[in-house]
Amino acid sequence: MKKLTFTLLVLSVICSAASAQRQISKIDLTKIKTLKDSSLFDSAISDLDVLIIEEQFDRADPLADQLINIGNDIQYKKGLGLVYKGKGILSNAHNKNIESSKYFEKATKYFEDINFIEGLAMVCNDRYIIEQSKGDFEKGADYLLKAKLYREQLNDSIGLSGIYNNLAIIYKELKNIPYSEDYYMKSIALRKQLKLKGLGLVMNNLALLHTENKNLAKARSILPEALKINKAEKDLRHTAQSYSIMAKVELYDKNYQTAKKYYDTTLCVASQTNFKVLVTNAKQQLGIIALKEKEYDKAEKLLKVAREEFIRINAIPLVLKNYQFSFKLDSTRGNLLNAIHWQKMYQKLLDQRMADMTAKKVEKTKSKYEAELEQLKLIEEQEQIKRETEEKLFKFRLIAYIAIAVILVILTFLILIIRTRNERKRLIAMLDNSNEVKNKLFSIIAHDLKNEINGLEGTLNLLKDNSISDKEFKEIIPLLANGTHQTSILLHNLLNWSKSQLKELNANPTSFDISEVISDKFTFFQQKASKKNIKLINNLNPTVIYADKDMFAIVAQNLIANAIKFCNSGDSIALVSEEKGDRYEICFKDTGVGIEPDHIHKLFAEDTFTTMGTQNETGTGLGLKICKELIELNQGKIEVQSELGSGSIFCISLPKAA
Repeated sequence: MKKLTFTLLVLSVICSAASAQRQISKIDLTKIKTLKDSSLFDSAISDLDVLIIEEQFDRADPLADQLINIGNDIQYKKGLGLVYKGKGILSNAHNKNIESSKYFEKATKYFEDINFIEGLAMVCNDRYIIEQSKGDFEKGADYLLKAKLYREQLNDSIGLSGIYNNLAIIYKELKNIPYSEDYYMKSIALRKQLKLKGLGLVMNNLALLHTENKNLAKARSILPEALKINKAEKDLRHTAQSYSIMAKVELYDKNYQTAKKYYDTTLCVASQTNFKVLVTNAKQQLGIIALKEKEYDKAEKLLKVAREEFIRINAIPLVLKNYQFSFKLDSTRGNLLNAIHWQKMYQKLLDQRMADMTAKKVEKTKSKYEAELEQLKLIEEQEQIKRETEEKLFKFRLIAYIAIAVILVILTFLILIIRTRNERKRLIAMLDNSNEVKNKLFSIIAHDLKNEINGLEGTLNLLKDNSISDKEFKEIIPLLANGTHQTSILLHNLLNWSKSQLKELNANPTSFDISEVISDKFTFFQQKASKKNIKLINNLNPTVIYADKDMFAIVAQNLIANAIKFCNSGDSIALVSEEKGDRYEICFKDTGVGIEPDHIHKLFAEDTFTTMGTQNETGTGLGLKICKELIELNQGKIEVQSELGSGSIFCISLPKAA
């Protein structure tokens, strides 16, 4: 029975503990399952911040640990950064400086990963507060300057005004008065611009800086405005502070009555607040003024009241000051025993304070040494990891370089093989092309040229054998001339075509008027045209072009011959030219039989195309192809328009002479 009771009691305690654990936050953490529940996570972080502010560390620690586990599960980087920031504050509260630094570094890393500038600024501000509380003002200043940079990135003028004020306080502690004054002025300017509360506080701080550095005129120029602002904001605490600083200025200037008046006002205003130190300090300062004015009893009474209060709140610097003036008071009154008593009390308290400060310095040095040792360990671990990583990288690089080298060798061989194959293909193509040119050339020579030459040879043999009379010979002379003419054209075309096929045809452009060339060609073709009763018309304007003259002559000869071939008796062939910009367009117009629409695209094709003329004239199909190639070699172009039964127009466009 007793065992059962004990078991139930243990279970009850465990359940109570579990229930208490669940109740650390107002948020049910079990409901946070995915990143979509980040708002619940943020609410739990707010609970954590409240616990830290209220110094409920025994509840804050387990809540932070729970949130870290959940944050890792749902991969909520912003939330993890905020929790680690809280862990940094908690570890510092437990005097675990190295652990605190690690947590802050983790928070920084998470915020950097997501570029959360606000979070980075908050981390720097928290670390500044911690370093300031330890008395490490240099480190505090470093963190504040980082926070300033982040606030500037955010264009957060309100946050910057606070940072400027804190930087001024830090630099004052570091005895860097120009920097301190500069940052106070920046904070004041921003607060005025944004009409923020707390302007009077910052102006009080600046006035106090000037006062303590004996710049009394500057302090006097600031204090009336600071007092006015504090009164307008009904800020009794800082109104009292303004009066206290004004009194201090007058005291430094030995205006004791004015100083006394301001300290009396300070007492009156500060008594309405919980600013007890300022009240007590005003009493002590009034005691000092009474001493200077030789009101010894009043001075003793005021110094005693102040001393008791300062001892009660452990305000050591102010107690030491009180002992000094108590010593001075009794020395002035001739009470040497009491004066010696105060001197001993002062020395004892001063020694104790120095010992405490030394202990703090030792503790600080020890903490710094431990932190440095921990840092060295971390650096050594990182160096070791770095060395191992570099060794692995070296191996991977070596393997990669070998693989790349092998690939490059293979690629080189492949490129060489491909180039060799392509070169072989090119040479084979060239050889095939040459063979085709040769075969075609021989075919034409064997057929067309052979027919013409055979005709001439047969006629000459008849004449040789006296088989025809002189009269008959005279009748066939025009036929022989026409045959010779056709053979000449054929030879010209064959020569140019073979050159173009072998890529040996090059233009040699000059400036010339085409009229002379056309006139020669009309004379050349006049007999043949007359025989077919075809009229040749030259309507050319002065046309000076820039082209190869011989090539143009070949083109003109082919186009006129082609036109005569496809004209009937009574048709005409006319040449016209027209200036078009920087070119001339020269057109060969005939009224012949025209060209069938299906045949127009074949005229300039790679494969030769020919049809019989109006009097069954034959051809090689090379003429128009040669024309196109020669015109293009001279930066020109050739076009054709034709209508079956209505004639054709061949137009060539060539550059004008400069």
